[in-house]
Amino acid sequence: MICSMKSAPIRPHHIALLQVLSTSSTLTEAAHRLNITQPAVSKQLSQLHEDLGYRLFERRGHTLRPTFEARALFDQIGRVNSSLLVLNELATEFRDARPGHLQIGCIPSAAIHLLPHALLQIQSANKDLLSTIHTGNTAQVIQWVDTQQVDVAIGMKVSNSEKWHYVPLLPLKLECLMVHNHPLAKLNTITASDLNGYQVIGIEYPSVVWRGEGQLPWWDQELVSVQTRVDSAHVACKMAELGMGVAIADSLSVASFANERMCRRPFRNQVRAEIGVYRATDRPGNDFAKSLVIALQRYMSSLELSPEFNLA
Repeated sequence: MICSMKSAPIRPHHIALLQVLSTSSTLTEAAHRLNITQPAVSKQLSQLHEDLGYRLFERRGHTLRPTFEARALFDQIGRVNSSLLVLNELATEFRDARPGHLQIGCIPSAAIHLLPHALLQIQSANKDLLSTIHTGNTAQVIQWVDTQQVDVAIGMKVSNSEKWHYVPLLPLKLECLMVHNHPLAKLNTITASDLNGYQVIGIEYPSVVWRGEGQLPWWDQELVSVQTRVDSAHVACKMAELGMGVAIADSLSVASFANERMCRRPFRNQVRAEIGVYRATDRPGNDFAKSLVIALQRYMSSLELSPEFNLA
């Protein structure tokens, strides 16, 4: 049932009241923090109780005790405040926006291997361009696009990528990363059965990440030896570098740790990953964002014959 603002018992001005009451032990304390009189707070709370049809606080002497219903509402108020924070940040960004400011969200592996080459091209042609780069996993960079905190984001392809302006950049396979003297280093290709009996560090990708046509099962459903799960391929590879086990990650992330101490081997499975660029469909156009996409595509074409990234 949808409740109109006219009939809604909790109105915008109640948010501040309930937020302060949630961390105040008395009405007097709440009134002082709200910079109004204690009778005014008592009147607002009484009216809210009447509109709701139940009480949010019980008095024990001079102390206020929140009811079960109040505690449930406090959790939602926290979410409202988080959304308000994002709203204010966006409003401030528009107010303080300077010409030539490009906000970029990016997963770590792409920030290391792809983004610098593309940025170099457009910054060479635009000396006054300011680029702000925020790194996070795919779920985070998608959220930044949704909330319009960035002009453009680079992340793994998600199953509903058509929701945004999405441009595919780089198809990837999965690889195994381990120290050079690991017993599995003698194999040319590694299968799921080869990993049984060894310490494996697995990536827990967000459920929205695309994994091939028909949404093939995740590789780790074939394994029984995953000891550690992380939501960052970079962290998994770092653990492998420390000798904690065999990390399974996309080849772009594995490439970040390629050195004489580490061994990388293709992981035989049907899962396919893809990295691409996202832009919000309703965010005002940014010429620098468009230039960045073109520069990224140009750089991708130079990688097609490179074995470094194990292209699918």
